Formats: sequence, structure tokens, C-alpha cells
Amino acid sequence: MKKLLFLLLSLFFGFCFSQINVEEIKKNVTENPQKYFYDYLKIFKEDPSKLTQAEMNQLYYGSRFLKTEYNMSDYNRDYDQVWKAASKKGISKSKAQKIIVKAETEYSKNPLSTDILASMVNIYNAIGDKAKAQLCRLQNNTIIKTIDESGTGQNENSPICVITAGDMIYFAKPIMMMGRDFKQKDLQTDKDCMMTKYSNGANSLFVKCIGCLNF
Repeated sequence: MKKLLFLLLSLFFGFCFSQINVEEIKKNVTENPQKYFYDYLKIFKEDPSKLTQAEMNQLYYGSRFLKTEYNMSDYNRDYDQVWKAASKKGISKSKAQKIIVKAETEYSKNPLSTDILASMVNIYNAIGDKAKAQLCRLQNNTIIKTIDESGTGQNENSPICVITAGDMIYFAKPIMMMGRDFKQKDLQTDKDCMMTKYSNGANSLFVKCIGCLNF
């Protein structure tokens, strides 16, 4: 009876996490980007709750196999002018009004960046646009949920899946802070991706960056 209960619990919790099929996602988005990326992106911009988890996986992780209009180098270029101030929850209304046109232009090009989405929430809150702030918050939470459900992070068969090297470090930080025995080891994984095992003593975390070696 105990063995049966354990099996049922294992199956239940296993289904809470979606295995990210990188090859299928890449094939879909490269062969039919309109259907598997741009159509989903349009829905995401308007109401991400209308996308299934499988569609969100395709959209979010598939974005790494298309060249976006606004990438990390563009974000870094505009950081001092726009995103540094926008990243602060207490940004003033006057400052938000000065940068909103530029911020909205870049946000429309890449609404899948959690850094940009969090900043847009701050900007819209500062100018009192609650509806747009709520939409950006929903978009951000949807992406966070997608990452959270991508894997347990407990082994290399179920890693937490992200799309930037910066996100890998973000998830590794709690392990880094646990003590002086921090180690990291790169593991073999899908082409165009990289996976790292972060460990500190008895604690470990597996994180996979989808498409990080693609461009």
C-alpha cells in the first residue's frame, strides 16, 4: 500500500513539471515561425492567460531560435538611459514620463524579458496606468510560472530551464550563498543549449539555458 501511494505521489508531482523538448520547439519555430511564435506572441501581448502551458513553452523557449528585434546587447546599451531608473519601484512620475516612449517602443519589440516587464510595471504604476501595469505583471508572472514548471532542478533529466546566462546565475545564487564549498560543472546537453550543475555541500541545482549557444 505504501509503495502504491509513493508511486501515485511521484506520478502526480512529476506531471506538475513539463519536460522541455528543445528539438521539437526549435523545429516548430524555425519551420513555421508565424504559427509557433508570432501568433502566440500576439496573444501573449494581449492576454497571456489565453495560452496553454505548452504554447507558452513554445513561445518562450522558441524565442531563442529567432533573432529578436531587441536583444540583451540593446538592453545593456539603453540601461543607463532607460532601464536603470525604470528598475526601481519608487521611480518618480516625472522620470517615468520622460522615459515611457522609449521604454514602450523597446517593450513592444521584446515583451518576453522579465527585466523589461518588471520595469514596465514600475513605469505604469508611477504614471497611474493600472491596466497596463496589471497586464505587464500578468505577462511577467506567466513567464515566471513557465520557468518554475520547466523542471524540478533536482537532476539533469529535469533541470530548471531558462533562456539567458544571467537567469542561470540568478537561480544559482541561493546555492552560492550556502557556504564555501560552491562548485559548478558544465554537463552535456542538447545542441545550442548549455546545462550546469551548481552544488554546495549536499545541495545541488541543475539549470539549463535553452538556445544560449545559438547566436
